[in-house]
Amino acid sequence: MPDANIQSYWMRTRKLMLLMMSLWVLVSVVIPLLVSPLNQFTLPYLELPFGFFMSSHGALIAFIVMLLWFARRQDRIDRDHFVGRGS
Repeated sequence: MPDANIQSYWMRTRKLMLLMMSLWVLVSVVIPLLVSPLNQFTLPYLELPFGFFMSSHGALIAFIVMLLWFARRQDRIDRDHFVGRGS
């Protein structure tokens, strides 16, 4: 691999990783801090605060979507720079 290709590959990979880490912090830290107004309601029969319930289940869904999106983007970066899969 030429040196320019390696630098481009790592720059794109680093940008993708920083984006994913930022989204992770948003979903796991920032959003749960903002759900306190929803906690005044509780779920019937479970007695769980509604905000906690929605943020915890929403975070699981968001993490799965983020994981699938990251894998697809990283695969595209790898293919663009001829990395992996038999090379």
